[in-house]
Amino acid sequence: METPDPGPADGEERPVELRPRTRSNPEGAEDRRSSTGSLGGNGSPSISQPAVGSRVEGEGEASTSESLPSSTTTTSVNSVAAQPAPPATAASAASASMPLPTATAKERPKPMPPQPTLPSAAPPPAEYQLRVPRVNCPEKVIICLDLSEEMSLPKLESFNGSRTNALNISQKMIEMFVRTKHKIDKRHEFALVVINDDALWLSGFTSDPRELCSCLYDLETNMCDSFNLEDLLNVIRQKIELPSMENVQTIPPPYVVRTVLIYSRHAGTLQFNPSEAVNKMLQSPYFFFDVVYLHNGVDDQGDETSWRDNYTSFCNLDSKGMCYRYEVSLCGPAIELHNCMAKLLAHPLQRPFQSHASYSLLEGDDPQDVEATV
Repeated sequence: METPDPGPADGEERPVELRPRTRSNPEGAEDRRSSTGSLGGNGSPSISQPAVGSRVEGEGEASTSESLPSSTTTTSVNSVAAQPAPPATAASAASASMPLPTATAKERPKPMPPQPTLPSAAPPPAEYQLRVPRVNCPEKVIICLDLSEEMSLPKLESFNGSRTNALNISQKMIEMFVRTKHKIDKRHEFALVVINDDALWLSGFTSDPRELCSCLYDLETNMCDSFNLEDLLNVIRQKIELPSMENVQTIPPPYVVRTVLIYSRHAGTLQFNPSEAVNKMLQSPYFFFDVVYLHNGVDDQGDETSWRDNYTSFCNLDSKGMCYRYEVSLCGPAIELHNCMAKLLAHPLQRPFQSHASYSLLEGDDPQDVEATV
């Protein structure tokens, strides 16, 4: 007959055999749990510790199913309201666990109410409301070169310090402009118009820069009495056909027409009484009229007001706000004239409004001091 091993008397605690540390039981925490369910031999049944591997305090609303309701309630309230929880009992824990989501939702930070909208600013001018597809379509560029006597005066300072005339500089910069535009897009076409007392269509549209440049350097200046801008625009209107699209804002045009006028007369006012057909051409979203105005500046004080009036008249031609105008003093360096022509290389449908354009590489640079040559 076998005799049972002597065991502890009733009421005595049975010694617990601790398991060694393993990777699944790093601290032997499961073996150190006492008969009361607490860790570390704590005999208080009302204080509960989360089991190994369970979420710790502050990791959201999810909690271990092994924790007592009082532990769940205390953890949630501490993380949301940061207030001490009263001693938990089974009844109070059961009753407190039901309204918890509502209390948590109430304690969450409420989204900021929408700020009152400021009164909308006045609508932008009409010239800034035109929207044309910013496409790189071919250009038909018409170079209009003034051949008045002012173009032959040796006033501009060239690169080597000597004085040269505006016609010589204009011929060189036109050639660089045409060749550079041709390298950008070989579909571009160019035409040449010379202006004496009347406008003469000298070279028709061609995509070969050499054809235009062949007749560019055989030009001479003349004494001109007046200049009628309407005659120039009528000559251009008879030689071009502007695209007509059903929807200007969505359908890109097959091409655009741009006129670049290099003008140097400062005496007298412009004669301009446009007809309905000329006005329609100027208001077309596919026609652009850029101007480079050469003037005497402060060299001739008596004519200063006159050239400013003419420059203002050129600016008033642009009702869309999409054309570029530059004024250059004949008493300054020739590089200024090259800079203006370089700024005109941009496609008229892809360049910004002139008032928004900036040519400085750094934010603090003065745009006037930056030299942009072609």
